[in-house]
Amino acid sequence: MESQQYSLEVTNLHKKIGKKEIIKDLNFTVNKGEVFGFLGPNGAGKTTTIRMIVGLTTPTEGDIKVLGKSVVQNRSEVIKEIGAIVENPELYPFLSGYENLKQFARMQNGITKADIDGVVKLVGLESRINDKVKKYSLGMRQRLGLAQALLHKPKILILDEPTNGLDPAGIREIRDYIKKLAKEENMSVIVSSHLMSEMELMCDRFGIIKNGKMVQIEEVNQAVTSDTIVKHTLDLYPAERAQVFFKRIGKQYHQEGDTFTIDIASKDIPELIRKIVKDDIDIYSVTKEKVSLEDRFMNITNDGGVHIG
Repeated sequence: MESQQYSLEVTNLHKKIGKKEIIKDLNFTVNKGEVFGFLGPNGAGKTTTIRMIVGLTTPTEGDIKVLGKSVVQNRSEVIKEIGAIVENPELYPFLSGYENLKQFARMQNGITKADIDGVVKLVGLESRINDKVKKYSLGMRQRLGLAQALLHKPKILILDEPTNGLDPAGIREIRDYIKKLAKEENMSVIVSSHLMSEMELMCDRFGIIKNGKMVQIEEVNQAVTSDTIVKHTLDLYPAERAQVFFKRIGKQYHQEGDTFTIDIASKDIPELIRKIVKDDIDIYSVTKEKVSLEDRFMNITNDGGVHIG
């Protein structure tokens, strides 16, 4: 794949702070028009990586390219192609939302009133844009921060916890905006969140960073192979006969009424069904449990109690 298809390329990235190596040979790419989830336990190096991408700190080794141009060598030029909300958006509380956007517009070249009106409409703040920001809820501040990040029409948008503080309707709207930006504007969006269910609905791919290294990159909807052992739920009757059957074949199960949950590879289900029917047990349904993004995160990091920061 040619470099032009990538909006972001992170190559052999290292970052040392004192004697401690925070980032260790990090490599990943983000495609144009893609929503890329950037996940990692607290202290994994995620925020440090984002700070290097947006030019707030310099790599010890390696390079970051935005649309083929090095952030290290062409920082001022490349940063114009990036919009970001890292942690909380910086806003002036005693100015209105609109005045905040006007202040930000003055720092950029070529931003028009139509551009400001466009992003206000995009994030759904038309009815409150002239209110002072100090009266905004946390969710409204997030929307205004997103509008600010989009004002100069960046090619890459980096969002840290974009749905923080939003109610369910607001979360869905921001998610739809992000997907729309990627699809219609061919914008690359890199997003991190602790709401794994939202990441699953929002992202095309995700990368997991642990101890400063990228340990896994895969598609959110990556198919589970027939050899993969996953949970299957079977509705069986009579339950007493099903209990005897599973004990006889040495298969562990979890039972709730007539429902039995077992761990088994999909390719082994047909043979199991034949044996169940042969034992004169009625089968009402067989359901394969979908492996969620959260389950995959926990399996990859092997850290069941971790908070995703």
